[in-house]
Parts: sequence; structure tokens; C-alpha cells
Amino acid sequence: MTPRRFPLAIAWMLLVAVAAPCARAQPPLKMAHTAGMGYPLVTMQGQRVTGGLLKELADLVAARLGSTARHLLFSRRRIEQAVAQGEADIMCYSSPTWSPKAVGAWTRHLLPQVERAVTLAEQPVPQKAPDDFVGKRVTVMLGYHFAPIQPLFDSGEAQRLDDTRIDNLFRRVRLGMADVLIVSEAEIEGYFRNAPSERARYAIGKVPFSVVQTQCLVSPHSPWSVAAINGALAELEQAGEIERLARRYGMSVR
Repeated sequence: MTPRRFPLAIAWMLLVAVAAPCARAQPPLKMAHTAGMGYPLVTMQGQRVTGGLLKELADLVAARLGSTARHLLFSRRRIEQAVAQGEADIMCYSSPTWSPKAVGAWTRHLLPQVERAVTLAEQPVPQKAPDDFVGKRVTVMLGYHFAPIQPLFDSGEAQRLDDTRIDNLFRRVRLGMADVLIVSEAEIEGYFRNAPSERARYAIGKVPFSVVQTQCLVSPHSPWSVAAINGALAELEQAGEIERLARRYGMSVR
């Protein structure tokens, strides 16, 4: 019996040695998030990312790559550095327009960031910039730039009212302290998620104020290439997964 067992043991060891590289797990896709994004892009429980459009997107991309996603939280100031240094593989819903000095490679377009004008429901929403904004008190986030109507602010033909909180922008319009606010769809949905009864009070412009095509930034140290990420994104787009995801969170896809 012993002479027969030895060859079988050797054969088993060889089989394991050959199969081991094939069975080796793929590295996780480390997705960088920042708490400042908020719903619908990210939802959190404490310091843990628990949901949101970007979490679901990363999970879908990782699955296409045959891996799983690991969701990491960074401050707004550190997120690009984390990608540059390889602490994270990827960050999404960004743009080289916003981050011209970011280190890494940009993927194909992902989703547009759409800004819209919002007024009280009984008021007409300014649609055409700059003409429809003449004489308006426009409340916006401090530090944001609004090129289509900046000449009106400079000449005094429109008044810019800055704030640092989205809920304060809506409050200004609600109390008649401003005529119109301009924010992104993500910020609009985030506000109404926290105050669902407020949605009926406001009218949202059907014509976008501005559109920026967002992308993902891939770390130069990531084991995942830009080509691999692009391939996964293309497959998700062709399957309609990205559109379904965006619409579920109240965001545009084009």
C-alpha cells in the first residue's frame, strides 16, 4: 500500500502548486471617498462608508474586475494626495477641470455634474444665462465660480449672496432673502433627503445652468490600470447599470 500512496501524494502537491496562482485572490479596489460629498454620492455611519451612488459604483466596477471594493474615507484636503501616493487606487466624480494638478490618470467620462437653478415653486426659474439672471439676487456656495453670470456680478446687474451651507441657500430663497439659488443635482437631492416635505416648495430648472463631465482618477501606484477601469466602466454603461444607478439617486446621465 505504501508504494502507491507516495506517487498520489506527489501528484496532489503538484496539482495544488499549479492551481494556487489561479486561485490567488485579486487585490481589492481601494476607493477613496470624502465625507464632504454627502448623500446621494456617499452615506456614512460614523467613519464608515455604508452606501450612496459612489459606493455602489465602486462595488460594480470591482465585481467587473473580479475583485471586491474597499471603501476608504479621507478628508477633502487629503483625498487627492491619498490617490497620488497609492493609499487608494481610485477616486470618482471628479474632473481635471477641478483638479488640474492631480497626480494619476483620468478615466473615460463617468457621469455629468449638473448644476441647476432653483426658485420658489410659484416663481419662474431663470433658464437662460446670463439674460434671465439680470436683476436677480443669486445665492450660491462660497468659493464656487459661476462663469456664465460672473459679468453680471462684476457689473452689479445681479447680486451674489454667498453662504457655506446648502440648507442656508434654500432658506434664503424660502424667506425671500434671495430670488434664486444655484447648486448641483447631488446637493439638491441631499437637501430634499433631509427635508422631504420641502420639495413641493421649490421649482427646479429643467435647463441645466452648467454641466461638467466627471471622471475617475486612478493612482499611478494602483495594481489596476486605467485600461482595466475603463473596460469595466464601458461594460457597466453598455449594460445600463450606470444609468439605472444615477436615476435611482435622482441624477442625470447626460
